[in-house]
Amino acid sequence: MSRLNMEVFYPYPPQRVWQVLTNRQALAVWLMENDFEPCLGHKFQFVHSTLPGLEGNIDCEVIELDEPRRLAFTWQDSMMCQPSIVTWTIQPVVGGTKLLLEHKGLIQKAIKLNESMQLSQPWQGKFIHESKAGIQTIIPNNRSTVFSSIPVSRYEALDSIVFSYFLNGGWNYSLHEKLPQILATLCTN
Repeated sequence: MSRLNMEVFYPYPPQRVWQVLTNRQALAVWLMENDFEPCLGHKFQFVHSTLPGLEGNIDCEVIELDEPRRLAFTWQDSMMCQPSIVTWTIQPVVGGTKLLLEHKGLIQKAIKLNESMQLSQPWQGKFIHESKAGIQTIIPNNRSTVFSSIPVSRYEALDSIVFSYFLNGGWNYSLHEKLPQILATLCTN
């Protein structure tokens, strides 16, 4: 089980913080493009394009909604075997709001596959990486080198790059850099 817990203070009232968590346009500015609706059971997607060369959808479903205190939704990108859970808790404090984030899910490491090994269950979004040993051939009087590769092992990669990105700094950047900007903008409008 992998879990990220963050706590952030914002000098704004809880209703304003709730607004940036549940408004589709605000979410698009500080997190990702989406079709979110604050409605229990609503299925929506985030369109992830934060990582260069990696674009895709994150499938979500609102599983808890207690305005303006708590919001939880599932989070599953194409490389995840099962969804993780993102939970937001808003607490009024003197001078503003404390926002708590918990993002938890299973992280499975790559497992080595033999040629005869078959997975017994259908994994969603799996991809195979072949480890290769390189052989260098130098062609005399031709000034060229030929590289060829021989498969050594196959690995089933089960970790989600997007999930790992958010657990390892993506949420921190979004909550400390981008979300405060949208909160300040909402307060001036």
